[in-house]
Amino acid sequence: MAATDTAPTVSTSTTTASCWVETGPPAEEGRAPLAGDASADTVVIGGGIVGLTAALMLQRAGNSVVLLEASRIGRQVTGGSTAKITSQHGLIYHHLTQRFGADAAAAYAQSNEAGLRWIAEQIRERNIDCDYEPRSAYTYALSDEQAAAVEREVEAATRAGLPARLVRETALPFPVRAAVCFDGQAQFHPVKYQAALAAEFVERGGRLHESTRVVDVEGARPCTVVTAEGRVRADDVIVATNIPILDRGGYFGRAFPYRHLCIAGPVDRERAPEGMFISADQPTRSIRSAPWSETERLLVLIGEAFPTGHADTEDKLRTLTAYAGEHFGLTEPRFRWGNQDFYSADRVPYVGPILPGGSRIRVATGFSAWGITTGTVAAMILSDDVLGRRNDWATLYDSRRLGLKGGGMKLVGKNLHVARSWIGQRLHTPPEKAAASLRPGEAALIRLKGKPAAAYRDEGGVLHALDARCTHMGCHVHWNAAERSWDCPCHGSRFDTDGSILHGPAVRALARISE
Repeated sequence: MAATDTAPTVSTSTTTASCWVETGPPAEEGRAPLAGDASADTVVIGGGIVGLTAALMLQRAGNSVVLLEASRIGRQVTGGSTAKITSQHGLIYHHLTQRFGADAAAAYAQSNEAGLRWIAEQIRERNIDCDYEPRSAYTYALSDEQAAAVEREVEAATRAGLPARLVRETALPFPVRAAVCFDGQAQFHPVKYQAALAAEFVERGGRLHESTRVVDVEGARPCTVVTAEGRVRADDVIVATNIPILDRGGYFGRAFPYRHLCIAGPVDRERAPEGMFISADQPTRSIRSAPWSETERLLVLIGEAFPTGHADTEDKLRTLTAYAGEHFGLTEPRFRWGNQDFYSADRVPYVGPILPGGSRIRVATGFSAWGITTGTVAAMILSDDVLGRRNDWATLYDSRRLGLKGGGMKLVGKNLHVARSWIGQRLHTPPEKAAASLRPGEAALIRLKGKPAAAYRDEGGVLHALDARCTHMGCHVHWNAAERSWDCPCHGSRFDTDGSILHGPAVRALARISE
């Protein structure tokens, strides 16, 4: 649990992986892909905070569990997060009180405080070395309008039973109009934490297969989880893949993809404000620090959310870096990366059966960038449901909810926007740009052999041409220059320059096109 006084050994050049991935423990050897068919009581798909926590809870309860991860544990969304362990999720409690009532706001508060405690208990009882640090969490306002919103939030959070107080001064290097402060919160190193949970899961007999992408789930009971490497039969399945890879339930139209760009780098200790901060004003800035060395802290900054595939990512990265230099003296970040979240229409995650009427397939999605504590809550709800235990918070998070009170009008509006984008892109003809005109490091949508092609010429001069249609529903992918990826603007699938999947809901790679 203690922070190290020695700076982690990393490359001195800027990376495209998160600071947590780069400074975390090396990936465990021996966690091979699934090889052949298997069976279990429960299959968990996705090894982030939700899937890994649920798998461990079930394994502890005597369930036999197979956990399938498409990449490596800790290397995806959880490993790219701010890693704040907090029940303060921006200005949410006034919103919940207005939309759902005081009881719902209190239930959200109680559940997230329980998630916070569960994480702290694992770290303390198992002596997990993950740079755990108790910290206060602040949502601060720079404008009069947001200061008034902060004051309303303090009242709503206090009524919900949370340790909220109004402050006018913070440790930030600039003045604020007001801030809501939650004491008794914490932060940690998410990759180190996940590595410890994964190790315990395996020690207890859980079967963990990395580099195993699930493409489908068939049947009802037992279910059959389908991968290229084999099939796993189970009575219950939990789909914890950030956005479900299964289209049933229509979650790709109920939770909307947003990316954030992130930077981190060491600064003198006195320049790293103590606490965890997020702005109420736009553009959003999320600020925290982490242990680094005797004289420095690692400053971690995350920028505003923007719809995946709809932004100039290089410009956003430049703007965030300029902000870091102006306020904290961090002019050359050591780490830079992006992360993806899915936002629900009403700001409450969807957790429970994939379809109305009950199902042995369960999902968790729509964490709206607050997945550390709510992801742990989701794991509690899902594991309780598998084990036949009552969970008092399940109704609030019910995955089957829909309607105007649950954000239905916002849902309709967003889906109309996506539909227009989908239709427009299918009618759109990429410009007649020649592949030969692309310089090293340059990418563009072109036409190649009569097909829309996503073309990228690497630094060695080799052209990588791919079918530009996302394999999920056919939208044309867009180039993300800051992260060098092809991103789908409709439902958030992302692909590497070789066409391999970086993020679902797509389960098939982009097809290559030869010149």
